[in-house]
Amino acid sequence: MEYGCLIALLMIPVAIVVGIIQGIGEKAKLARMSPAERAEHDFGPIKSKLLCPHCQTTGQVRTKPIEQKKGVSGGKATAAVLTGGVSLLATGLSRTEAHTQAHCMNCESTWVF
Repeated sequence: MEYGCLIALLMIPVAIVVGIIQGIGEKAKLARMSPAERAEHDFGPIKSKLLCPHCQTTGQVRTKPIEQKKGVSGGKATAAVLTGGVSLLATGLSRTEAHTQAHCMNCESTWVF
């Protein structure tokens, strides 16, 4: 039993160091990208037929799918009450919805639909 706790305590700093190294690698990768590659990474590919609602430009709008948090889920709150909060460890309380984020490269506006 004592060895299990010791191993768990040793794994926490290892996980933190691995996370830091991965974050540094991602930053270095982003720094090496050209401006066009960075725009593709941040905002997705250009959709040539989309019209920007702000500047009325066609062919400059990039889109990508995103997950957006939307308040508290009623079903998850009910499950938390019934299980004494144990279900929150696995599911969390907020709900997410799939949306599309659009960004105009002409006027730099970003919106979600």
